[in-house]
Amino acid sequence: PLVVMVHGGPTGNWEDSIDVWGQLLAVHGYAVMYPNIRGSIGYGEKFIEMNRADWGGGDFKDVTAGVDDLIAKGLADPDRLGIAGWSYGGYMAEWAVTQTSRFKAAVSGAGMANLISEFGMEAGPAYDEWFWGVPYEKPEGFLNSSPFLYVKNAKTPTLILQGEADTVDPLGQSEELYRGLKRYGVEAELVKYPREPHGFQETKHRVDVQRRVVEWFDKYLKK
Repeated sequence: PLVVMVHGGPTGNWEDSIDVWGQLLAVHGYAVMYPNIRGSIGYGEKFIEMNRADWGGGDFKDVTAGVDDLIAKGLADPDRLGIAGWSYGGYMAEWAVTQTSRFKAAVSGAGMANLISEFGMEAGPAYDEWFWGVPYEKPEGFLNSSPFLYVKNAKTPTLILQGEADTVDPLGQSEELYRGLKRYGVEAELVKYPREPHGFQETKHRVDVQRRVVEWFDKYLKK
């Protein structure tokens, strides 16, 4: 079984360092893919700008191309694919389950279901403005790249993890996704963590997240 881990940002990247989720999954028998998709840092300014006003477009094509390559090389089972991430990585997991049914399980941590409402909720909207402008003037881009618009297509069991004190990607974003998934009968769980900001601080919560991630993928990818 393969789990794709998408980094946050999108102007972040995977580096040569320890990632807890991936290490735990590898220990439990998973292949783990860490793609630095277009929009990642470390490959020059033009590469960063390649997903400007195009979230869920070329960046998602990069994810699927990587998955296809691992399947072709015999390193991933096409019937046991998962996707996970935090922040923008959570957004990409949400996007994936609303665009395709090839992933059999997903984990979204502190994701973004509705880019329009997120712009109005978040503490730092200037970041999203660089990508999209403002929704008051250009709502189409925000809307068309929002997972909630396509949630009626989702079928993938999805675990949603969210800190209640998150001001970067606020609680309402995860609640919007959860309500939509439940509306259409998708297997979904929403776990809210008290006091936690965007990056979790309390050890017991971090351990709980790690346990839930492994158990969720074990439940759906190890049948």
